Amino acid sequence: MRYLFSEVIDKKIKIQPVDSHMLEKIQDSWDKVSKPINGFGVFESLYSKIGAIQERDIPDLEHGRLIVCCGDHGVVEEGVSQTDQSVTRICAENIGKGLTTAGVMARSLGIDVCAVDVGINCDHAVPGTINKKIRKGTANFLKEAAMTREECILAIQLGMDLVQESKEAGYSILLLGEMGIGNTTSAAVMAGYLLDMDAGKVTGRGAGLDDKGLSKKVQVVNKALSMYEDLTPFEVMQYFGGLELATMTGIVIGGALQGVPIVLDGMLSMISALVADRIAPGVREYLLPSHKSNEPVTNALGIELGIQPVIDGHMALGEGTGAVMMMSLLKMADTAYNKALKFGDSGVEQYKRF
Repeated sequence: MRYLFSEVIDKKIKIQPVDSHMLEKIQDSWDKVSKPINGFGVFESLYSKIGAIQERDIPDLEHGRLIVCCGDHGVVEEGVSQTDQSVTRICAENIGKGLTTAGVMARSLGIDVCAVDVGINCDHAVPGTINKKIRKGTANFLKEAAMTREECILAIQLGMDLVQESKEAGYSILLLGEMGIGNTTSAAVMAGYLLDMDAGKVTGRGAGLDDKGLSKKVQVVNKALSMYEDLTPFEVMQYFGGLELATMTGIVIGGALQGVPIVLDGMLSMISALVADRIAPGVREYLLPSHKSNEPVTNALGIELGIQPVIDGHMALGEGTGAVMMMSLLKMADTAYNKALKFGDSGVEQYKRF
């Protein structure tokens, strides 16, 4: 079924809670595995959540798809990145070919990779990507809104449609990734507005800025945070976000509406998810965390979303690498859930939950 973002933002469609009875049923099955109660900790609750979202007592982790949303940011002209926009196009092509870190990791787990060009700043189609370009990069948000209202709506709707298409193609769980030079600057500004935090606390080094570069980036974020007051979450995305970030917001909303669990990556997917949850309260129930990225605001985003990252590896890779790594752990939990010895066959009396 195709859902329209216009109906979501007008509150004509609301997010339904995840089935609590299915959650309890899967947790009861966990308790029959020969191990201490809650022995797998957070992996039991996350695995149970996947099944409840899918409405399956045996969750399906075998049909996964990593969607990497790619787009450029006009704010790079302010000197906030160590590379220029051409890198986005090059990396997107390599992602589409499955040659990058996330790609080779995903392939080892049987996860398909889909790179989507929603706003790369080039005239031609990028080989290996799905061409859904809305415009050739966003505007410099210090001079004008990053996107028009119509462009932002198109990007979010595209994300929702990608979930529908993925579900119809047989994918049961989706992983989020992104590629876009300058996008950590956009995300830092968005986090500042949405969490009411100052520039120094939301701005990180991105792909590896030195101290001078970081200082410049903080200045840009600080200036952006002084430009408006009382913005709606949608306006925060429109004025400061990226086409790839807006598309991820749509994927998060679409996952909640279509009953497809979404595995987040780091800061960038988390800020997109926060916008989604502010627009459509309840989508957070359909999200799974992965890792705590090196960006300083990640912890605050996790607290606000109520989904603390599991992996704390100080990674700063992007492209959905953390989400893929999280899937490897969830798949190990899946193996234990389905194949480990049960209390009835172990000779040990089943432990009780108190």
